[in-house]
Amino acid sequence: MVIIDTSTLIDYLRRPQENSPFKEFINQDRKEMLAISILTIQELYVGKSSKEVKREGFFLNIVSKMKILQYNYQIAQLAGELTRDYHTNFDFADAAIAATAILNKAKFFTLNKKDFKGIKGLKLI
Repeated sequence: MVIIDTSTLIDYLRRPQENSPFKEFINQDRKEMLAISILTIQELYVGKSSKEVKREGFFLNIVSKMKILQYNYQIAQLAGELTRDYHTNFDFADAAIAATAILNKAKFFTLNKKDFKGIKGLKLI
């Protein structure tokens, strides 16, 4: 399983016709299931473009093909520990999405590798 970070999706949504890292990634012959954290849905709706029916439909079409992983106690606990132990500036969603990837033993595709570098158990791609 590969969990796609919100930053990767936002980059793709802003320029779907161009060669984005996500477009290149999904065009490869991959067998892994793609997934997102439920928090990615919230982060996508923060963007003002989600008010546009066409844009909202576009991102809903993309995420509907992915497994949506729920937030739970274990993720909350690990996210808190990651924030405490690694990054004082780690925001809530980043910590929770990283914890989701670790606990699901999934690879993590992000454009913000520097924000997640060095986290034990997190497999960045």
